[in-house]
Amino acid sequence: MRTAVVIAEYNPFHNGHRWQLAKMREQGIDHIAVVMSPNFTQRGTPAVFPKQIRAKAALENGADLILELPVCYAMAGAQRFAYGAVQTACAMGCADVLCFGAEDAQLEELQQAAAALDDVNVKTALQQELRKGLTFAKARELAVKQVFGERIAGLLQKPNNILAVEYLYQLQRCDREKRIAPMAVARMGSAHDGTPVGEFASASYIRQLIAAQDWQTAKQYLPQSAYELYRQAQMDGQTADLLRGERAVLSVLRSRRKEELTQLPDCSEGIENRLYQAIRQARSLQELYDGIKTKRYPLSRVRRLVTAAFLGMPSDLHEQPPAYLRILGANGKGREILSRMKTTAVLPVSASLARLEQTSAAAQKFAQLESRCTDQYFLLTEKMFPCGLDYRQGAVFLP
Repeated sequence: MRTAVVIAEYNPFHNGHRWQLAKMREQGIDHIAVVMSPNFTQRGTPAVFPKQIRAKAALENGADLILELPVCYAMAGAQRFAYGAVQTACAMGCADVLCFGAEDAQLEELQQAAAALDDVNVKTALQQELRKGLTFAKARELAVKQVFGERIAGLLQKPNNILAVEYLYQLQRCDREKRIAPMAVARMGSAHDGTPVGEFASASYIRQLIAAQDWQTAKQYLPQSAYELYRQAQMDGQTADLLRGERAVLSVLRSRRKEELTQLPDCSEGIENRLYQAIRQARSLQELYDGIKTKRYPLSRVRRLVTAAFLGMPSDLHEQPPAYLRILGANGKGREILSRMKTTAVLPVSASLARLEQTSAAAQKFAQLESRCTDQYFLLTEKMFPCGLDYRQGAVFLP
């Protein structure tokens, strides 16, 4: 029994994801677990479909077990996203391989880039580049270029490569007895936000089609069962969009005191002042983003910050290790992984958020935040749903 873990958002699950899982099977993987983002994503936006629907789409198309990535990590930058996801994978205690997609799937070079992040000369150069007002990502790329050369630095220009490097960096920090071997798989199809290639399109491109209700075009980039799930979800009013709750978001933000804004994750270097002033002036989310973003603060970071302020995200939870392993779904092979985890997992495992909440004080913080964020998520769906669904909705179990 060879078990691999994939870290994903599946926002939404598409043909490229199915292809990746199939390639893993070809390389001798018997069981595939996925650590999946919940109802909010790293872009600082709600997932287009609720997590249970995305979990089911994945289980019907190659995945065996879906574990939830807590929202505090899912809504963080690449470093903390990778930290939470890799810690979750290692806590299973039975994973053999961490598999990830990359634009450049040469594992040795990606590992060199990961090692570069810890190099003392790179850290010194990074501080120098940051003082020029560059984004963290650009400053780090230039720092690595100074020390390790253009080829290794070039790996840090592409989004999937960046996450791959962060996963490798975090894997080296797992306890040796829980450490997982890395496996890089070349990303198939169009680049991030790029033009579709054959039956493959990026998730962002597919989200645009779904937002425009161009299902006829979207269908060619989706597995048939996923397409049917998504169409039904759309008819049931379960598609989410931050703009749908624009007034609610702005209302909550206007009620935030400046002192509260300083306590948000990743709120430093004076960005809280820009955030506060922009909130006082903005009449739309776009105006708010435009009032905050600069060369130093890119749109992705600004969106995360705004959504974190709306959700009341605590400042330090994403710096703590996960407190539990929450099951979002499983099939027959997934149940076999869960059976092994009864003796190997180092954290409580359950599909019940209520049960997990009772396991520790830290678990209570994670669970209550997850529930609050889900309550807000279902104000952003086409049809509004009541509070408490995170405690009432069960996991998706397939035969």
